[in-house]
Amino acid sequence: MKRILITFENGESFPATLLEDKAPETCQKVWEALPCSGVARHSRWSGREVNFTFTSNGHPKRENQTISTGAGEVIYWRDWPMEKDPDVQEVLAIYYGAEHTRSHKGDEPVNVFAQIDYTHLDLLRTVGERIWLKGTEKIQIEKLPNKYFEY
Repeated sequence: MKRILITFENGESFPATLLEDKAPETCQKVWEALPCSGVARHSRWSGREVNFTFTSNGHPKRENQTISTGAGEVIYWRDWPMEKDPDVQEVLAIYYGAEHTRSHKGDEPVNVFAQIDYTHLDLLRTVGERIWLKGTEKIQIEKLPNKYFEY
């Protein structure tokens, strides 16, 4: 089982488990690209979500897709109709509440590839609301070594 650590600039960190059985290609592409960092912004269209641009080594296929996300889900998104375009923007997003994924174009299916540990959801909501009010915040995602797993 692979796990990641999502850290925001104010110091809050959130361990998450990759859903390798449900989204194996997405998990592998994200894992290969770690560590990564960016500037998290609050979503305009999908509600309780923070996201940042991301670059993988090849675009994962559609897998474990939904338009209804839950708190603590970590997703991969790109403009699926533009799949053949190698320069299409990729995004990683973290939901701090249940939402319907959409944009100005309507429903936007996303690949759910990780889940933040449920014990951290209250703090995740605090961080999400802070970014909503503040505008942006630096974020980093890295591989979580096995020795840090909590059982």
